[in-house]
Amino acid sequence: MTSAISTERLFSLSAFEGLRLFRSYQIKQPDLPDDQLIDLIEKIDPDGTTLDLEAGAYLGQLVPADCPDEGHEFYQACVKVVVVQHQPLWSKTMRAGRKRFVSALDLDDQDVFRAAGLMEDPPSPEVVSWWDDVAGHARLIADIVKMEQARAAEVLTLDHERERLEKLGISKAPEWFGLDDNYAGYDVLSYELGEHGLLNRLIEVKSTVASPLRFMITRNEWKQAVKSGSSYVFHVWDMAKEVPELHIRTTEQVSPHIPSDQGKGEWSMALIPLGI
Repeated sequence: MTSAISTERLFSLSAFEGLRLFRSYQIKQPDLPDDQLIDLIEKIDPDGTTLDLEAGAYLGQLVPADCPDEGHEFYQACVKVVVVQHQPLWSKTMRAGRKRFVSALDLDDQDVFRAAGLMEDPPSPEVVSWWDDVAGHARLIADIVKMEQARAAEVLTLDHERERLEKLGISKAPEWFGLDDNYAGYDVLSYELGEHGLLNRLIEVKSTVASPLRFMITRNEWKQAVKSGSSYVFHVWDMAKEVPELHIRTTEQVSPHIPSDQGKGEWSMALIPLGI
């Protein structure tokens, strides 16, 4: 019954009120299956046909049973479970700040946040805590998405290097250092043919969907790049393309865009344009 329920349906006052009504009848008929209880409510309650009882019943599996069924706390619990469990696309922008985030939503979604008392000004400590908690979940979701994209780019580089090494007649396979050591300063160890044998090729893999194309570099990565010189390269994958596109940049190409330390300040990360 619930597999086809969209996030848009769940994140609505109709679904929240449907949950409230559903639970009020569930207390009286605890042994009745959900679909039969919904049929009963629709037949005997005036609000039964105006609220989204199916979405409300599904929310009932997520919202804690001991949550108050009245007031802002009820709505806040409903909003939280939809954000955490269903990760709406807009949840990634919750880190932008309360008013900036909500103002970018459509009017119906704005109404949900207002009905939940989450836009009160000045906010109570409880509201501040709610935003910090849920934004933390949204931040984690965004971090997971970025990590998945980064790992996908590393796999693309491994595939690319296996093919390149095979064409060069090199029997060794590339090694995925980035998976085992986050402080190595590079992600993939591959090889080149040198005058006197094999040479190491250290590859730092970057993924981006930004426009114009750009990527971030850490101080540790740059220290490794300078130390390794011409054997160090950057693989920058444009993940916005239907088929991800590889751009290769050398240490020499990146060098003019690296910031300088001044006074007692030291740079830790730098944004590098790809069009260099």
